[in-house]
Formats: sequence, structure tokens, C-alpha cells
Amino acid sequence: MIRNSIKMLAVAAIVTFSMNNNNVKAQESNPDGTRTRLGIGLGLGVPTKDNADFVIAPDLRLQHDLVGRTSLTLTTGYYGFLGKPEVAGEKIGSDLIPLKAGAKFFFGNTFYVQPEVGVAFSVKSDHGTPFVWAPNIGYANQKWDVGLRYEGFEYDGGSNGMVALRAAYSFNLSK
Repeated sequence: MIRNSIKMLAVAAIVTFSMNNNNVKAQESNPDGTRTRLGIGLGLGVPTKDNADFVIAPDLRLQHDLVGRTSLTLTTGYYGFLGKPEVAGEKIGSDLIPLKAGAKFFFGNTFYVQPEVGVAFSVKSDHGTPFVWAPNIGYANQKWDVGLRYEGFEYDGGSNGMVALRAAYSFNLSK
């Protein structure tokens, strides 16, 4: 019940923040050249430790383009660790709900680097809230965004991570 509440709260916060007006028009930007977009993505990855076989990571990313070749981002989603090992018949480890802030720095019109930092909320109550850091590289145009990232999860008692490929489609939310 708590995990569903956290998911709904994260999605509601992003939608509320991004839909600050009723005039959503495609492919237009504000007079100052800025634009706000919502990306819906799917990441597929492999963990860096043996706590799972595979990670599936759907996400929502709010991106606000600043003047120049820099954008600010806010990302949330769900990281499902598939094929988790079992101890005494119970799966160990926990899926995560990340909340990250970052910036995209474009080189040319389409290639970028994107550092992100934040936290991830474990869907199990006793698995902690790791600090998350994620360097990304990628290609993005007006609609599509494809990137490769390493994502590190720093817990009090250790660390974990994943390498993932993300593909996303974005919608323009600007006036």
C-alpha cells in the first residue's frame, strides 16, 4: 500500500509541475527559446553485482530547456530487478523508485552528457533509501532520446549499480 502511494505521489508531482497551464502545443517554444518537455522512457540494464539478472526501468523525465545548450531534468520511474536470488525461499534485494535531478549539456544540436543525482525509495520498508548518482551520454532530437548510463546506488552498508540503455519519446509541454 505504501509503495503504491509513493508511486502515485511521484507521478502526480511530475504531472502537476509539468501541466502548469492548459495550452499544451507541440513543437513550439517560448519567446525566449526555452521549452518544457515530458519524456516517457524505457531502460533495460544489467546490475553490476550478482543481486539480479536484469533490470527493467520505465521512467518519466521532465526536461526544461534553458537558453543555450543546457537543460534541467527531473526523473522518476521504477527499477525492477528481475531474477533476484532467494534466501530461505524469500527474494532478497528490493525494487526501487528513483527521484533524480540533473542537467543535460548538449554538444552540437543532438549529442549530450547528463549527470544526475538523487535518492531511490525501496519498495520494501527495511531496505533503505540509497543515494543515486548517474552519468549519462546520449543522442536526442525533438521527439526521441536514446542514452547509455551507469547508475550507482550508495547504501549505508555498501553499494550497487547498473549499466542501462534508455530510449524515450518526448512531448512538448511549452506554451
